[in-house]
Amino acid sequence: MFLYLLVFLLLLILIFNFLIVDFDYMHPSVLFVAPFLLFGITSILAEDAYEIIFHKETLLVLVTSTLVFTLVTLLSQIFYRAKDQVNISLTEIKVNKGITFLFIIFFIITQLAFIKYLQAISIAHLGYITSLSEMISLYDVMTKFWPDTFRELNVPVPLLYRIGNPITQGFGYLIVYIFIHNYVATKKINKLYLLIILLLCINIILNGSRSPIFRILTMMLIMFYILYNKKNNMRKGDFKFLFKSFLVLILSGIFFVFLLTLMGRENDLELFHYIFVYVGAPLVNLDNYLAFKPDDSVSSIFGEQTFRGLYAYIAKWTNNESLIFPTIDLFTFSNNGIEIGNVYTTFYSFIYDFGYAGFIPLILIIALYYIFTYQKLKSNNLKLKNVNFSLFIYAYLFNDLIMLAFSNRFYTTISDPSFFKIITFSFICYLLFVPKNKSRTIA
Repeated sequence: MFLYLLVFLLLLILIFNFLIVDFDYMHPSVLFVAPFLLFGITSILAEDAYEIIFHKETLLVLVTSTLVFTLVTLLSQIFYRAKDQVNISLTEIKVNKGITFLFIIFFIITQLAFIKYLQAISIAHLGYITSLSEMISLYDVMTKFWPDTFRELNVPVPLLYRIGNPITQGFGYLIVYIFIHNYVATKKINKLYLLIILLLCINIILNGSRSPIFRILTMMLIMFYILYNKKNNMRKGDFKFLFKSFLVLILSGIFFVFLLTLMGRENDLELFHYIFVYVGAPLVNLDNYLAFKPDDSVSSIFGEQTFRGLYAYIAKWTNNESLIFPTIDLFTFSNNGIEIGNVYTTFYSFIYDFGYAGFIPLILIIALYYIFTYQKLKSNNLKLKNVNFSLFIYAYLFNDLIMLAFSNRFYTTISDPSFFKIITFSFICYLLFVPKNKSRTIA
């Protein structure tokens, strides 16, 4: 009963949010609710197969959180009322070709250094060098699931990679921004910029990751949407763009399945079960946790899981292993014994750390940032002659808004030193290598 009631209420809230933002389907208040609604519908379809029974705790947590987004949206519209404006002209942003070529070479050298690092790990653990895909898989598994074993190997990270990686990452994400900005302005594709983006994706794959590639795609998506709408003075959502976005997401899903094989991950799950594990199971896992958890928080320190990455970083530099906390994202099973993954939505860590009283302020902070920033970016005072870092940061963090239905991505990202490194080095590269346009505009 609670599952059906949850889906009904989420649908009503989604429709209401959709109406108050004037059919803007990329508004945070819409994008926050939509994945949870999709998870709920998928859970209904899988109700019999997995013997799903929902509880009132999940209903209250989700409805309360979605209403927070609704209220913040209404509040933001008081501060940022829609104003009449003429079409915005965009200025083409250029980077010197020589600088771009040098960074391409720097990217390749840095990645070769990391491959040498993977080989050293393979030798230290296995005694020999295996295939590249197996080395990537080994590195991924050890850093995520066997951190103690990985630390015991004590394989030093090459100095070239330690220095080069944050610089190339910063420049790469800056190029992602410039690539989309210039495409909207000129309708032209810069092949050198595209190569930089490809090298950035290769670097991500070498690290055994997939989600940062999805971050790049969502970053490009929201940037194009905002800039295109600004340029053409469009306030309502373009449904042709929505269709194309869904197409991109589907193709991305196929690509990620391919990456699983490339990284040495086997997958023999049936299609529906595979879909349910990603699009449905996180909600079921959350419900199971909330139904049987103790009333009080069980974290040993403030924000143990919510800010787990930050504590790990502090532990690394202070040599204080007591700040290294194991993940609580254990693999779980449905009521009839079928494994349904280890994803619990963002609320898992919030409630684990702070209980029911603590998750609302955390969601409120998220809603305030995304909604007010988005409303400001859509207002008519956005400066677009050069790189707008308010848009840059929002686009980078846009992926974390979508992924709230899966895990605590927002606080994990903003408390991760690598996020600040990327923003810092992107800004430095912008100051050093991007000429500041003042007059040349393209309508």
